[in-house]
Order: sequence, then structure tokens, then C-alpha cells
Amino acid sequence: MSGTLMSLLVVEIVLTGAAFAMFLWRGFLDMKEDDQLILDEAEEHLEREQAAIRGRVNALSKYIKIVSVAWGVMAVVILGFWIAESLSLV
Repeated sequence: MSGTLMSLLVVEIVLTGAAFAMFLWRGFLDMKEDDQLILDEAEEHLEREQAAIRGRVNALSKYIKIVSVAWGVMAVVILGFWIAESLSLV
């Protein structure tokens, strides 16, 4: 295995770990989010908490999409390097 391929694999492992951590964090935030709230005026702070949680989940979803695309691109690049390296050995 060449140094370039090994470096790309390390980057892929880091991206996989980051995506896994973000999915876990989003799942943790989703557990706190309620689907429907019936509140009176005294419980208005709960509505603000839910809006903050929704905002964090939406922001995290954007980063998850970015990491997912980067992960896919890296997988294709690694596959290309692996095939090129295999063909050069023959």
C-alpha cells in the first residue's frame, strides 16, 4: 500500500468517526424534541427550548450532509487509487 492510499484511508476513517458522532448527537437531540406541544402561557419557556433544539438539529443536519458528501467523494477517490495501484502491479 502506498503512502497516499494510507493517508486517504486515515482521512476516510476520521470522516466516518465524525459522521458517526454527529448521527449520535442528532439522535440525542431528537430524543429531547417533542412532536407536539400543548402549552399555556405559563409554559412558554418550554416552547423556546423546543425551538432551540429544532435549530440545533437543523444546523447539525447541514453538517451531516457535508460530511456525507465528503465521505462519498473520499470513498470514490480511494477506490480509484486502489484500482490504479492494483493495475500498476500487473
